[in-house]
Amino acid sequence: MEKPNELFDFEDWEADASFYENEDWVGLLKIRKERYELSPHDEYAQYRYGEALVFNEKYQEAIEFLSPVYLENPEFIDVIHTILDALFKQGKTENDFKWVKLPYILGLDENTKQICIEELRKKRKKFSIAELYGQLLITGAYLRFKEIELAEYLKMDNRFCLEGNIKSSWDIDIKLSKI
Repeated sequence: MEKPNELFDFEDWEADASFYENEDWVGLLKIRKERYELSPHDEYAQYRYGEALVFNEKYQEAIEFLSPVYLENPEFIDVIHTILDALFKQGKTENDFKWVKLPYILGLDENTKQICIEELRKKRKKFSIAELYGQLLITGAYLRFKEIELAEYLKMDNRFCLEGNIKSSWDIDIKLSKI
């Protein structure tokens, strides 16, 4: 029995999640390609297939596949981030792609520290690094670092006070120092 183009049953979702959790990138690519082929005009299926190409280190193929998707919807943040992933994995920069609008990228620099300071000024109770990282993601920025890297970076600055287990971003509380 053929599946409707836009709908997938629960087992499809389970298989996708299982491949992802087990880092079975070949299996993930196969299932996402099948879904894309069932719904070639579904931009979410297109994005997910492009993401699977990146997981399988097919970076240039992912960029070529996702470029028309991006041009059709240059605000599709997941596609933008996947193209950036593919560029960076190849040792390229954001300038090696023809963007409609240059994406917003945050690195471990003073600009990111200032954004963190502004976010922390709004908080009155404990706030974890994971929550702070989430706030940075909400801006739509592409983050060129992981949560733990952010914690280690901010820890070196006396404007920030970090407490907790550096092994888990949920266990690290951060606040502004009282200096």
